Amino acid sequence: MPEADGPIIILGNKLSSLGVPSLSVLIAQISDSESYAVFLDLVNEFLPERRQEILHETTPYAQVARFAGYFEDRYFPLDQIIRMGDVESYDELTHHIPLIVMGISWDDYEEITSECRPGIQLMTYLSFNPWGEEPSVSLAEACAEHVPQDLLGRAAEIQLEPGEAHRLLDGTQYEMVAHWADRIHCCTNNFFLDNDYEMLMNSMPPDWDRETVEALTRQWQQADAAESRLNDFVEWLEAAPSSRFEELVNFILEKKENESRTDRRT
Repeated sequence: MPEADGPIIILGNKLSSLGVPSLSVLIAQISDSESYAVFLDLVNEFLPERRQEILHETTPYAQVARFAGYFEDRYFPLDQIIRMGDVESYDELTHHIPLIVMGISWDDYEEITSECRPGIQLMTYLSFNPWGEEPSVSLAEACAEHVPQDLLGRAAEIQLEPGEAHRLLDGTQYEMVAHWADRIHCCTNNFFLDNDYEMLMNSMPPDWDRETVEALTRQWQQADAAESRLNDFVEWLEAAPSSRFEELVNFILEKKENESRTDRRT
């Protein structure tokens, strides 16, 4: 026969069923009472219908992780450390909104050659380097694995800046190239897409309030939709990279030549 539960286990189960906090939660409530009070306020403000499920977790870390999971479903994702419950106290959630950001830093740009998909590499090759440098040899070598060298030579002439990219490509099937130019220049006018983690650390992080959360939610929805369209375009480009990149290069060069002719006439 299975061994009967001991009295301590029975008591713990009984207390849990009654909603009595676990020992670790009680300790946190006492030692970090101010942060715990703010945590409760956040639960009541943003996830009131999930209050029981969140507070039923038996450790502060699990409560924070459960809050983050439900919060992401309704608003926007929080930092992975928060979502995984890898925190030391409630304060890591309550002090400010622990955001994720997707802005492309100098390091991120340098890693496009080795870390990003071929379609992203090819679009980057068409865009002016935001740090004012020539296209890197390593980026050219990475792109040469997917398209002919002579085509890359023609593409190297393009070097789109964000404004030019929008002027040439907005309203066309290639407009996501303009979006990517905005992304690498951090000028999409979207909080999540324009800030990298260094920028975030060197600025005042957003505070928890209803107006801020609602504004960031709208920004996240816009970012998510734009990144979905970007992913669709990348998949289209990668399905036949040589022919479709040539089609894209020809389209841009023709548009630039037409603009140049118009300027000469005027």
